[in-house]
Amino acid sequence: MRLRAALLIALVAGASSSCASRAPAFGPAGVEDSRRALDAWKNALERADSLGPVRLLYDARMSQGLVKMPGTLAVVAVPGRLEATLSGPFGSPLARYTSGVLEASGARPIPLDAEELRAVLAGVWRAEPRVAGARDGQTLLRFPGKDEVEGVLEVSGARLETLRIARPDADLLATYSGRLDPWPERIAIQDRRSGRRLELTLVSREPADPSPTSP
Repeated sequence: MRLRAALLIALVAGASSSCASRAPAFGPAGVEDSRRALDAWKNALERADSLGPVRLLYDARMSQGLVKMPGTLAVVAVPGRLEATLSGPFGSPLARYTSGVLEASGARPIPLDAEELRAVLAGVWRAEPRVAGARDGQTLLRFPGKDEVEGVLEVSGARLETLRIARPDADLLATYSGRLDPWPERIAIQDRRSGRRLELTLVSREPADPSPTSP
């Protein structure tokens, strides 16, 4: 009897803890909520666009189920162009993003084209948002287009906390953390449909020549 009671208490406590940790649902956004959110979004876009021609190097951790693999993501970002190479252990190339096209050996690591990858790395999305909800310090933004795209914006910091891109071949969730300089320091991208996950940490950057080059 005591064991049953202990188990019941543990289950109730676990359920209560789960409910307590779950973020509250978004409520309707008022006029002032929407104004502040759109102002913050404008600031986020300006910050993302402030990065000049640059080479970025990310530590990359790729995983699917129990399979985990370290690697790097080398990026060349210049106005109007982004090229990137995702490499596995010992520098073996897994995918290259160039001229708006993804070339991959084997399975697609994360299904994003070059311009989408630029937006995700910058912590923004290139479409005019609609404010779809608000809660304490956050707003829910929805973006028009062929895919279902929505982001959770931290209004005071003018930065996305998460960005979700749902399409027929993937359900991607990008989660941002770390500092902004001006792009996010850490990004975790998960395909919730396949279980693939790519964790990126920015480790170095240097000015880039804006003329056509490869990473």
